[in-house]
Amino acid sequence: MNSSQRQTGFTLVELIVVLVIIGVLAVSLLPRFFSGSGTNEYLYRDQAFSLIQRQQMQAMQCTNCPLAGFRVGSFSINPAGIDDCANTAMALCISERDRSGIRLLPGSFNNDLFFNNLGQPVNAAGVRSCNSSCRVNVLGSVNLAICIEYEGYIRRC
Repeated sequence: MNSSQRQTGFTLVELIVVLVIIGVLAVSLLPRFFSGSGTNEYLYRDQAFSLIQRQQMQAMQCTNCPLAGFRVGSFSINPAGIDDCANTAMALCISERDRSGIRLLPGSFNNDLFFNNLGQPVNAAGVRSCNSSCRVNVLGSVNLAICIEYEGYIRRC
């Protein structure tokens, strides 16, 4: 071999360092791609947000109907007065596989919250609620909430 020709390639040390870095990244990042930890809470919060807005819209559109509202249970959000959990367009149920890690919790109101024909939160007797804002909490590896203001504004908080 001619001494003027130069050998190109990687040294054994460089290859081992690259393999170690790839191994560390694989061990730390791959579980995040294959588990729903932290992402399911966002999904349930967004579904709950839509259901609560739907109940509010229903109350504002049907002014001669009884109060429209919702009930928050540990694993479901249903129309007010219904405890069963049936995944329909009017209800949200946390799936069996997620029940060990995710819960729903009403904050600053009892389990039922209604809306009057102006979209404002009221209790079952029709008295205005949520003076400081009511919350529906989605508790899991990430804690999220939906806030319902005194005037009826619903937001993710």
